[in-house]
Amino acid sequence: MVVLQNLKFWNHQIRDFQIKDFEVDVTTEGLGQKEIDCSNFIALPPAVDLHVHFREPGFEHKENMHSGAFAALHGGILHVLDMPNTNPITDSTKAVLQKKELSSKQKWIEILVAAALTNYNFDEIEGLDSHCDAYKVFMSESFGNLSISYKNIENSLVKLESIESSKPIIFHAEDPRSIAESKKENTHSKKRPPEAEAFAVQAVLKWASDFPSLKFHLTHISSSLSLKFLDLIDSTNLTSDTCPRYLFLNEDSNIPRLYKKVNPPLRKISDNNRLIESLATGVVDMISSDHSPHTLAEKEKENPSGMPGVQELLPALLTLVKNMKIEWDRAIEAFHYLPSKLLNLETDESLNSFIVLDINEPFRVDKSWIKSKAKWSPFENLFLYGRIKHIVKNNSLIRM
Repeated sequence: MVVLQNLKFWNHQIRDFQIKDFEVDVTTEGLGQKEIDCSNFIALPPAVDLHVHFREPGFEHKENMHSGAFAALHGGILHVLDMPNTNPITDSTKAVLQKKELSSKQKWIEILVAAALTNYNFDEIEGLDSHCDAYKVFMSESFGNLSISYKNIENSLVKLESIESSKPIIFHAEDPRSIAESKKENTHSKKRPPEAEAFAVQAVLKWASDFPSLKFHLTHISSSLSLKFLDLIDSTNLTSDTCPRYLFLNEDSNIPRLYKKVNPPLRKISDNNRLIESLATGVVDMISSDHSPHTLAEKEKENPSGMPGVQELLPALLTLVKNMKIEWDRAIEAFHYLPSKLLNLETDESLNSFIVLDINEPFRVDKSWIKSKAKWSPFENLFLYGRIKHIVKNNSLIRM
C-alpha cells in the first residue's frame, strides 16, 4: 500500500476541489515509498476518448492496440472507442469479436469497439448490436472505403429503431455531394470546405428529429459554420464533439505542411476561437482526439489524411482551463462524464480510478514524451499543462 498525501481532488457533487489522502495498492514490487507527497498535484476522473484509430488489425505499422493504449494511458485516458476502418473493416459480428479479442491482450485500458454502418451490412445490424459498443457512419470517403449512401443510412436507422438499440451512432459529417463539387480546388481545405460539414450536420439533425429513440453523435466538428446549426437546436438525443486540433491549430499554423492534412481539414483561427467558445458554453458537448496516426514516411510520400492525438487530448483541454478559456466543471464534463454517458459507461463516484497530474508547470511536447508508434505530433514544440504523474485504476497505482 502507498498513501497519496495532500491530493487536491475534484468532487463532482460540489463542483470544486477538496484536499484528501488516498491509500492505494501498487501494481508492482519495489516502489519503496510508503507515502507520496501530492500537494502540488490535482486528481481528476480519467478521460474517455470516444474517437481513436488504433489501426489493428491490418495497419499495425502505423499503430496497434498495445502502443495506442500505452499512449492513451500516458494521456490520462482509461477508456477509448476504436473506429472500424481497419483491415478487415469492422462491419460484421466476426470482425467486432476479433477486435475485442485483440484489445483484451493489452493490459492498460479498456478499448471499446465501434462497428461501421455500410452499404453492405444491413443484414448484420441485429447481430452487431449484441456485441459492438457504438456505430460509426462515414457520410463521405475519408481513410478507407467506408462511405454509405444517405438512403442506406436511413434504412439502417429504421432497423436500429426497430431493435431498440441503445448504442450511439457516431457521424463523420462531410457531405459527399459538396466534396464532389469541390474536387477541382487546389488545396485540401477547399476540397473539403466548411459547407460540406455544415450540410452533413443538417442531415444528421433531421435524422435525430425523425428517430428520437436513437442516440446520435456528431464527431470532430471543425467549423464555425456548423456551429450556427448546433446553436439553434436543443436535442435530447444528439450530442457533438470537437478535437484539440480544431481548437489549437489552423491552416496558417507554423507546423510542417504535411502534418496539417486531416479530415475534416484545419480551418481558420476564427474557427478555433469560435469552437473554444462553443465547447466552453456546452454548444459542443465533448472533446475527442480522432487519433489517426500514419508514419512520417507515409506522410512524406503519400500524405494521407490523419494525425495522432490521443496522448495530447487531455493536456490540450487542460491548457485551455489553465488559460481560463474553459471552466473546470465544463472541461470535466467534456472529457469524462458526457462521453461516459454516451458510451453507456458507469461513472466511478467511489474514486477507485483517477488520474494525478501537474497543472502548474508547463511541459513541451517532444518526441521523448510521445508514446504512440507514430512518434510525431502536430503539437510538437508547443507547451501544454497537465503532465500525468500517477494513474490509479481500480484502487491500484499503475507503474508507468
